[in-house]
Amino acid sequence: MTSALGRAGVAFTGILLLGGAWLLLARPLSEALDAMGTARVATLSPSPFGWNGDWLQFGPPIAGPSEPFVLREPGIDPQFRSLDLSAPGPLYGHAAEIGEDGSGRLVLTSAGKRFVLALRTGRSLPVQDGERAMPEYVAEPGDQASLTIERSLLAWPAPFALNVVGFGGGAATWKRHVYYRLSWLKASGARLSMLWAGEQPYDPVNLWGAPAASLAKVEIRQAP
Repeated sequence: MTSALGRAGVAFTGILLLGGAWLLLARPLSEALDAMGTARVATLSPSPFGWNGDWLQFGPPIAGPSEPFVLREPGIDPQFRSLDLSAPGPLYGHAAEIGEDGSGRLVLTSAGKRFVLALRTGRSLPVQDGERAMPEYVAEPGDQASLTIERSLLAWPAPFALNVVGFGGGAATWKRHVYYRLSWLKASGARLSMLWAGEQPYDPVNLWGAPAASLAKVEIRQAP
């Protein structure tokens, strides 16, 4: 009897240790897998796009989404296609700056380098009542651009997450990383790469919730 209880205790302790190890290591393991590959959710239209001085709003999906990205919606709402220039914490400054030059070209600058993104069309994208105008811009002739939304292959448990602001569901039980990757090649050979990264919570009622992404990387390569 004592021996059986001892074996049961050892087994229970082992289960607790494995569970604790999973809670501690699941997120680092997810990040390691992300470095090797991610799952593509959708490809968005990068041009035309909007810029209102605070955030970029890219076009609707041209491929996908392969799965509901936020809640149970089949598409991707404009608010989840809008990206600002805030860098990750703890500073949360701007990782880049965007402004128009004298000829109506939208120019992005980062780390002392500049990249002409697009030309102003004179039109505006539709916005909801009360929102500021969203001027429309289009890529220059000869540009090649792509924008993808990707997610982690492996989610990690979030047993201590709180539902501070949500959609009426419970607290998040899982999380995963979400990535927005913008690649832009000019006819001159200049290149721009931008990466927004963040976390997306999951709860059993609403499924995957709204992601929060910040501008994690900006790389500009001048024309050869």
